Amino acid sequence: MPPLPTLPDDYYLTNFRKLTSHALEWYADLLTDEERRWLADFDRLSHGGQCLLVRLLSRRGNWFRSDKAEYKEIGDQQQALSELAALGFVTLNPDADIITLAEKLLTKAEILALFPTLPKQSRKEALLAQLSQQIIAKEIELPFSVIYLNQGEMIELLLVLFFANTHQDFSQFVLDDLGLNNFERYQLSRERRFFQDREQVEVLRKLTHIQSLYDLCPKPTPTELDEWQRLLPEPCEHPYIERKRQHVMNQLARDYERHQAFAPALMLYRQTQVMPTRERQARILDKQQQIQAMRDIVTEMLDTPLNHSELEVAQKLNQRVLRLQGQKAPRTIKPAHKTLHLELDLSQQRVELAVKSHFEQLGYQVYYLENQFLNTLFGLTFWDAIFAPVEGAFINRYQHRPLDLYHDDFVLKRQSYIESAIAELMNDGVKPLWLRWQNKFSIANPFVFWTDCDESLFELTEQSFPRALLVDLFKVQLSDLKLYRNGMPDLILFKDGEFEWVEVKGPGDKLQDNQWRWIEQFSRLNVPFSVCYVNHTV
Repeated sequence: MPPLPTLPDDYYLTNFRKLTSHALEWYADLLTDEERRWLADFDRLSHGGQCLLVRLLSRRGNWFRSDKAEYKEIGDQQQALSELAALGFVTLNPDADIITLAEKLLTKAEILALFPTLPKQSRKEALLAQLSQQIIAKEIELPFSVIYLNQGEMIELLLVLFFANTHQDFSQFVLDDLGLNNFERYQLSRERRFFQDREQVEVLRKLTHIQSLYDLCPKPTPTELDEWQRLLPEPCEHPYIERKRQHVMNQLARDYERHQAFAPALMLYRQTQVMPTRERQARILDKQQQIQAMRDIVTEMLDTPLNHSELEVAQKLNQRVLRLQGQKAPRTIKPAHKTLHLELDLSQQRVELAVKSHFEQLGYQVYYLENQFLNTLFGLTFWDAIFAPVEGAFINRYQHRPLDLYHDDFVLKRQSYIESAIAELMNDGVKPLWLRWQNKFSIANPFVFWTDCDESLFELTEQSFPRALLVDLFKVQLSDLKLYRNGMPDLILFKDGEFEWVEVKGPGDKLQDNQWRWIEQFSRLNVPFSVCYVNHTV
């Protein structure tokens, strides 16, 4: 692997300009006069001033000390600070009480040096509490300048406008700069821009704020949940943002559940349509012994499941309903499958590799790929569908997948692309996928793995897999892209124009639910498959 490139000292400024350019090019009409003025003033700053401002924006909070804000690429630090202050980006040495300064800027040692009568064994939080109870009359001289960042929320606004989510940040640009991410050149246009009005921006920012509170408080109390619930924005017409809002509501409701606060939990769940809202409602009603209401929801899930995952949950819940009603719940019958039993030496290598070697000695060509095999073929086959110019799916140049990949209407929105890809596969087979593999190599695709595949694998697949069977397997994946992206067998074996999938289980290992799910599909489609149970020989 070639060495990573060395980034210039001011790489972050280049990346920040990507945010400002994107905001002005795509969303200038949604910005306030004050925000446009901020962006114009930023362009007026010197290189050093811009670097220092971006450094401050990238740090947590709004309070800084000059001796902790020194960067070699900025040069004259004092000149840069004076420039930022002159244009109102920062306030130098603002009026602030010593308690605020101590909390935001001083270390415990510095607090004790200024107030030597405080107990040295106390934690900083206790020292601050004692300071707040004192009347402090003496002048405090600090050995640094205090910097207060004005409009620090601009960085959040720019990130939301660019990424339209709550988790991507500058690190995404750095990965790209280092060549660790390579993205498809999908189509972007103002007509398909993510936000259509400022209200949508503010709803997503509010949701971002609530999510940040969750990150800081992993086990919220009912009182905190009540406060966060009051912060929830009203329903939004934007499908993606409304989906995000409902996910946050489900998150709040789930935490209410954990506190046995079923009334507010149900109230929130009943306002959402995204999974797992119906499952959670049914489980709460079960705990409240409201069997008929539980049955109604489970019946609705069975009749109109959002996807296969919800259907599976509904089937399990239905068994619970039957038992609560005094009826006999039929046992779920596992699909039959071929089994193999081997005695192998497992002392030198992991069990999958030992089985791979065993079958290679029998003349098979064996690939140990687990989920990589079918997912990679799927991603290559439906490449154009995945990166199709669907409204709102792609909003910047740094997406490895469309925003709606796991939404219920993903397939419907791309039906023509999917049908075209299936027709091409039926006509031309798997070999053209090898050419696409070479042409697209290393470009981020949510299904394609760029390791452990070679031209022989594509040739063997073409020789061994009936095209119609491959299409049927792809249709299984399309029925629930998230559910069916894992649980596939460990090994795929090729010999004499035929193939077989083999799931390997070492001593004490059992089949998991996601593997049983695929076994059921293999049984339905008559796919050659076996489970190989291995014991260790001494």
